[in-house]
Amino acid sequence: MSAGARAAMRELKQAVADGGRDLSDRLPQLADRITEHLDTVVKQVRDTDNYDNTVTTRGPNNTKTTHFDRDTGRPVQEEGTILDDFGGSARGDNATAIGRLGNPGDDGGHLGAHRFFGDTPDAGIVPQIANLNRGAWKKMESEWADWVAEGARVDYRIAVDPPGAVRPDNFQVVYAVSDPSTGDILEVRDPSFANIHGQTFDRIHTR
Repeated sequence: MSAGARAAMRELKQAVADGGRDLSDRLPQLADRITEHLDTVVKQVRDTDNYDNTVTTRGPNNTKTTHFDRDTGRPVQEEGTILDDFGGSARGDNATAIGRLGNPGDDGGHLGAHRFFGDTPDAGIVPQIANLNRGAWKKMESEWADWVAEGARVDYRIAVDPPGAVRPDNFQVVYAVSDPSTGDILEVRDPSFANIHGQTFDRIHTR
C-alpha cells in the first residue's frame, strides 16, 4: 500500500467521523470529476444503435449500468458507483449457468461484485477462469470494500474485450476512489486482467 493511499484512508475516516456527508449537494459535481478520470482510460459507451443496457441498484447508493450487445446478450462495458458493502448473501442469479458458457471449470464472474449489487442480470456476468474470479479479481473487490468501509465512494468502469464476446479474453478496469464529503479524488487505478491463470492484483489494505 502506498503511503499516500494509507494517509488518504486515515484522513477520510476522520472526516466522516467529524462531519458526515452532504451527498445531495456534492454528488453531481463529484460525478462529473470522476467521469473525467474514468474517461482517460476507458471511454464511456455511446453507440446506442448497437448496444442496449440494464441498470442494477442495491440500497439507496449503489447502482451500475451494464452495456451489452443486443444480438448476443453479452456485455461490452459496465460502470457503477459503490458506497455500501452488503457482504455475503444468498445468490439467485444465473452465475453458474453463465460460467458454463465458457471453458470447463470457468466461474460465472460478476463484473460488479455480488456483495455490492446482489443478484445481477445475465448481461453483467461473464465466464471467468476460476483462478482469476477467486484470485486477483476478488482482491480488487476486497480493496473496494476496504475503501467503502472507510466512508469512501468507489466509481468503476470495466471494458470487456472483445466487446460482446461470450467468453472475454481481457478486462480493462479503471476506478476512482473519492471522499464524498469533500469531492477530493483519493486514488485512481487502472488494472487490466487477461482471462487466464496467474493474474495478479496489488491490493491496497487499510492496515
